[in-house]
Amino acid sequence: MRDKLLSVLLGGAIVGVASTLIAKIPFLGGCLACLGYAGAGLLTVWHYTNTHQLTLPGGQGALLGLLSGAVAALISGLLTLLLIHWGFFADPIATLEASGQLDQMSPQQAEIALRVAQVLSGFWGIVLGILIGGILGLFGGILGAATFKKGASETPSSEPDVL
Repeated sequence: MRDKLLSVLLGGAIVGVASTLIAKIPFLGGCLACLGYAGAGLLTVWHYTNTHQLTLPGGQGALLGLLSGAVAALISGLLTLLLIHWGFFADPIATLEASGQLDQMSPQQAEIALRVAQVLSGFWGIVLGILIGGILGLFGGILGAATFKKGASETPSSEPDVL
């Protein structure tokens, strides 16, 4: 089985950085960033099929898309945390507190809202992003496998699929 890791990392890295920046566009940025995770699957399958001049079955494309979407979400999440820490992006907790929205809630609701925001702006937010990015990337990988056909099909072998 040909090495797929380079294609996964390349697609994930490009889309991870792009999604981090695109997410800051007002109104539609979040939607476009999520759509980018499907683009990670497309980009990964395109790179792999173009490099090796072959056609992938849908399942292989789905696997590549899943992995590249997860990598993109991981990179985007870590990059976002770094940019918040360095002061380039606003701290979501401070923004929530300064918005005045917590003043319109009961003290219990405000406490729950702050706890949820703290959880989702850290480790568990990245984990959730990896799950969502992987699922969206999976669909992009399937679409890429159906779209980017280059020569002979990759034949399944008795060896396990190793990246």
